[in-house]
Amino acid sequence: MTFQELDNLKGKIPLGWEIQFREEIPYLTKKYSFESYLSGVRFVNALAEIAEKMDHHPDLILTYRMVCVEIHTHSKRTITHLDVEFSKAAEAVKKSYL
Repeated sequence: MTFQELDNLKGKIPLGWEIQFREEIPYLTKKYSFESYLSGVRFVNALAEIAEKMDHHPDLILTYRMVCVEIHTHSKRTITHLDVEFSKAAEAVKKSYL
């Protein structure tokens, strides 16, 4: 994915999501804050259900009252439409857990 394509992608991802790089591989990421640890756990479980349905799995980091989501398409070593769709699905369910 070129820098121009990545720049164009910014308009397609939900608010609060960022494009970052690890070892020159772009990925989408967002940190969510919660009022309780269990709210974060429930959100992670909801994301796991979405991931299974999509057959597209993010890295989920759960800490006290915070969940960090990172996703890219491993087989393509870049961000694809699946990652954008996952970020939108995460936003759709977040209101139930925040």
